[in-house]
Amino acid sequence: MSLHRLRITAFRCIEAAELALDPSRNYIYGANGAGKSSVLEAIFLLGRGRSFRTRRTRALVRHGQEALTVYGEVDDSVRTRRLGATFGGGHLDRRLDGERAKGSAVAEILPVHAIGPDSHDLIEGGPIGRRRLIDWGVFHVERAYLEAWQRYRRLLGQRNTALKTGGTGARQLGVWTTALTEAGEEIDRFRSDYVDRLAASVAEHARALLGIDVTVDYHRGWPAGITLADALAASEARDRLSGHTEVGPHRADVTLQVDGHEVRNVASRGQQKLVAAALILAQETVLAVARGTRGVLLVDDPAAELDGGAVDRLLDRLAGVQSQVVFTGLTPRGLPARLSSALFHVEHGRVVAL
Repeated sequence: MSLHRLRITAFRCIEAAELALDPSRNYIYGANGAGKSSVLEAIFLLGRGRSFRTRRTRALVRHGQEALTVYGEVDDSVRTRRLGATFGGGHLDRRLDGERAKGSAVAEILPVHAIGPDSHDLIEGGPIGRRRLIDWGVFHVERAYLEAWQRYRRLLGQRNTALKTGGTGARQLGVWTTALTEAGEEIDRFRSDYVDRLAASVAEHARALLGIDVTVDYHRGWPAGITLADALAASEARDRLSGHTEVGPHRADVTLQVDGHEVRNVASRGQQKLVAAALILAQETVLAVARGTRGVLLVDDPAAELDGGAVDRLLDRLAGVQSQVVFTGLTPRGLPARLSSALFHVEHGRVVAL
């Protein structure tokens, strides 16, 4: 698939813009603050229903306007799909072919990922971001995963309610624990299989970007060497005191290591950004192999916190990925020809195709 048409209205500093995107490589350049990152952010909102730069969707609405709109047309192997996202009045309305749609339906048609100046947070931040990244990947390669994850979340909520209430709720705890164990083990199998697929590709990209061997370690959310049922039984007394289930897939994490040390403890911020890039590029690779389809990869200012050699290596990697790539920079000077199929200039929120 590829996003071939994009229309943006009242998004940050962009009053209105329409872009005809190349199915392979697109480069958007302009001065800092011109609005080039906002174009990427609009694409991310269209596919993911949120920004990759802020949690406050209201902050994306152009000053003085009541609502923003992003519209896109995606070519898949069968037909053109029309996607829309409108935010106004504190609510995000998402559309697929003119009808209201769930975020999961849109995300399946437009798999979008982003590498940006803050990508190092994926390495040095907490486990939530890494879990979200892994779940995004599993969702796109295992069609049964979404239903399994939703079932697990429902059962987790029911068990937590039973933990907090006495009487009848407490008597039902064993029932919810048994059901949660079954659902949790299914989630773990999906994730474990996916991380196994991911690890070899991460290692390949990391060697190309940094010249080092990076390993991916999956931590399932309960102690190694015991079953989830045993872990829940051992944790039950603590769970009753806290009112929350303290072990299970909702506590899972993925860590990246080099020479037996976590990357976040031994790498510079620039190196962490490159490791994060390797992880995201690996996801794009696995998606292409597993589904025979391509995602959209957004790369915001790849030169940020990277020296010239590192930038060149990252650009080389981008040239080889199967995804549709849209990336930004300050100037087109020195841009490799293989990365400049479509060129856009942004100035004061105005986007011009060159």
